[in-house]
Amino acid sequence: MDCVRFGEVIQRYVDRELEVSEVLEFQHHLSFCPSCAAELDELATVRSALAGVGAVAIEVPAGFSDRVCAAAAALPTPSPVDRALSALTGGVLPGRLRRRTRHLVYWALVIVALAVSWQQYHGRKTRGAV
Repeated sequence: MDCVRFGEVIQRYVDRELEVSEVLEFQHHLSFCPSCAAELDELATVRSALAGVGAVAIEVPAGFSDRVCAAAAALPTPSPVDRALSALTGGVLPGRLRRRTRHLVYWALVIVALAVSWQQYHGRKTRGAV
């Protein structure tokens, strides 16, 4: 483990989210890297100072939750094609697709579904004839 990777691991280490092998690798790295050990000490100091502050009371403005719920309800519902593309790409699509693009994607999905169905039907038919 190098010092560049340390920045990604330190918070997970402090929060006890690392696997046992990662903890052992991290602790081994700390044994010969004084700069990483110093950064871990610094983080521990900051965390203990924040723990000393205690809970902070935050007063939510009147009607805040109603405004948040209304804003969420006003968001546009994604079309089935947008949802399918989002699932395929593993994330939220940037903005809405234009109507023409949605139609192209829709028909492409229909053609793929028909091709798969035809291939399965044709495969069964050929297996039955043998």
